[in-house]
Amino acid sequence: MAENKAKVIALCQSAELVPETAETKVRIAEQLVEKATAWGVPLENLYIDPLVFPLSTNPQSALATLESIERIMALFPGVHTVCGLSNVSYGLPLRKLINRSFLVACVCHGLDTAIVDPVDKQSYGALKAAAMIMGLDDYCMDFISAYRNERME
Repeated sequence: MAENKAKVIALCQSAELVPETAETKVRIAEQLVEKATAWGVPLENLYIDPLVFPLSTNPQSALATLESIERIMALFPGVHTVCGLSNVSYGLPLRKLINRSFLVACVCHGLDTAIVDPVDKQSYGALKAAAMIMGLDDYCMDFISAYRNERME
């Protein structure tokens, strides 16, 4: 894996721990980083998913995930975070609105990779706007390009 320079997605899950709090997510992330680097995977090829659970079953899940994203990015410079956003809205109405809102919050806490609906122009627009606001889009060129190419609403 390391010799092929593969990108690795590591989930913050464990047989012993249910990662519902930021502390648990970060503790598992530390173990994942330790194991991956021992196997020769460089941090820039490691994508840690802190896992978000449905707000309908765990009202604190989004907050725990946001805090863990911020802490993981601070603890391990070079590592990436990734999140399957739609889990947060499972079982709720207006899922796309919830997913877009959570996406913006995640970007504001340091998330740099997301699993999103690629044809949802509103989510894409929210992502581009959040990146621009967070200073991740020099001179707003990505935002302007996406607008001109009609990739967002």
